[in-house]
Amino acid sequence: MDNKTLEEVFTGVKPNVSHFHILFCPVYFHVPKDKINKLEAKGRKGTFVGYCENSKEFRIYILGKKKVEIRKDVTFE
Repeated sequence: MDNKTLEEVFTGVKPNVSHFHILFCPVYFHVPKDKINKLEAKGRKGTFVGYCENSKEFRIYILGKKKVEIRKDVTFE
């Protein structure tokens, strides 16, 4: 196998893993205007805890609220 993934062995093409991110890394996400008042920040900080099973979104743990939100507009630190 010579340090190859199963996909690479069967298809001969090296898989693209550029979309993978490190678990528990800090992230920032945008909060829509209708969810905040004009004195609050437009972005919040969270922790990346995984990928959503049925869409191309990320699971973000919000420490202050102690809950997990599913977000697509995420910037990784």
